[in-house]
Amino acid sequence: MEQKPQAKQPLPDVKEDPFPYDSWIIYGLAVISAFLLGVAIYKELNPEYIKYQREFKALVERKFGKDAAKSITFGVKQIWIPALNKTDRCITCHMGYEWKGLEGEDIPLVFRTHPNPNGLLDKHPFNKYGCTTCHGGQGFATNIREAHVIHEGGKKVRWLEPLLSSEKAKEYGFKDWQNLPLTEINCNVCHRYDDSLPGTPYINLAKKLVEEKACKTCHVINGEGGNIGPNLTYEGSKMPEMFDMRGAYYEIKDGQPVPSGRKIEDEIKRRGLPLTVFSWHLLHFEEPRSITPTSVMPNFGFTDEEKLALTMLVMSWKKVNLPAEYIPVKRSTTQNAQMDKSSSAQSVSADLVKRGEEIFKQKCTACHQIEKKLVGPALKGLFERRKEDWVLSMILNPDSMIKNDPIAKKLYEEYKVPMVVPGGITQEEAKAVVEYLKTATK
Repeated sequence: MEQKPQAKQPLPDVKEDPFPYDSWIIYGLAVISAFLLGVAIYKELNPEYIKYQREFKALVERKFGKDAAKSITFGVKQIWIPALNKTDRCITCHMGYEWKGLEGEDIPLVFRTHPNPNGLLDKHPFNKYGCTTCHGGQGFATNIREAHVIHEGGKKVRWLEPLLSSEKAKEYGFKDWQNLPLTEINCNVCHRYDDSLPGTPYINLAKKLVEEKACKTCHVINGEGGNIGPNLTYEGSKMPEMFDMRGAYYEIKDGQPVPSGRKIEDEIKRRGLPLTVFSWHLLHFEEPRSITPTSVMPNFGFTDEEKLALTMLVMSWKKVNLPAEYIPVKRSTTQNAQMDKSSSAQSVSADLVKRGEEIFKQKCTACHQIEKKLVGPALKGLFERRKEDWVLSMILNPDSMIKNDPIAKKLYEEYKVPMVVPGGITQEEAKAVVEYLKTATK
């Protein structure tokens, strides 16, 4: 049979694409991605330091000729010091640090030969100390922002180690900030037991003040001292979080701390100082009770220079593991005395003991006798019951001891009379009395 042709099916309706720009968006994103990839590749192949290295090579060619410039190679450069577990890449940009003939002011600072005042580099060669051991900064970085820790656009960068630059010193108000006084902090990390060190006038001043103001009466420093205040032996290693910047700042009115309505961080900013632990210490040395209203530490009336010096000193007291070869052989006479108390006791001169006896008879015998109780307790066997630092603290700061020391509190409850030194007493006089009592109370 003949088949009939099938009827044609109607074509479906063709609707307009509801997303006509999808393809263009995809094409656009692809172009942007390709552009960003190109930028990343370009930056990877042309890092910031390459620009400096090219400039340095051109400088060497101008100063010393093409043959000298041929020795200049490009790429990351570093000093690795296994003994200190330190890697410094500062020389990637500071390529002229050891070149002779690049010392002049006409040479850009980044390329200038490192100075050698009083043979400093002879004692501290680069291959043994590197750069950041003295200058601070992040030695592993290979760009200015990360190595110097630059704040851009108000954004703060948390650094591991601050760069102790002249610009940073200027922020804290140093008069001689161009001489890099802040680097003295790192000098004293190794030389903390030296009585004085050439080239560190601020640290030397601070060490003198520590002795004059008898700081060890209340604070443990290098394992020696009283327990009235916090232990300062490793003050420089404390984390910033341990300093309460959001705590209340107090003003002293009529001899008493009164809330100012400002936080500590507000006061630091008000004075135009960086919001750092360094600034916290500056305020504390100016007036301890403005930071801690219950503090018994007196206001010593330190000058601006003394506050800066003391802050540098406590910031240098860090807990570090130094190889024996990095520890200076020369020790201070003070430290040697601390390391051998028995030898120190034997070396006390008869004149000092005699002076202590005179002061004791003049200022102490109204209340104290060696063999019997008087207004205060008998002193026989005193140093069998009490440590030398405790006795010295009781003579110099009796009010503070009664408030904070449990033994002194108990004695006050027993005798009902606070200890008073007629006419006051200096640190030297107190030490002389202690030396006399060591002999007289046996």
